[in-house]
Amino acid sequence: MANIVITSTTNSINVEFNTYSSGVGMTKGAWNKTRITFQLEYADNFVDVLVIGEPSWPISFDGSTGTLQIDSINGVAPTSNSDLYTKLIALIA
Repeated sequence: MANIVITSTTNSINVEFNTYSSGVGMTKGAWNKTRITFQLEYADNFVDVLVIGEPSWPISFDGSTGTLQIDSINGVAPTSNSDLYTKLIALIA
C-alpha cells in the first residue's frame, strides 16, 4: 500500500493517508489552500505543514524518522525535501 498521496484542485489540497490512516485517525482529508502553509526546516531535514488551528505535520520525501512519507504530489514523486517543498508551494501559489 502507498504512503501519502497529495493532489490539488483549484481551492483545496487533498490528501490520501493510505498506510498512515490508522496513525493519523483519517483515511482522507481536504484542506483549503488559504489555510495551509509549508516550511522547509533547517538543513532540509523535513517540511513542516502548518494548517490554521491544527497541529503541524512533519513530512518528508523518504519517511525519515519522525516524519510522514509523501509518495507523490499530483502524480509526481519528490526527490528530496527541498523538491517536496517546491512542489507543495506550487500548489498554493
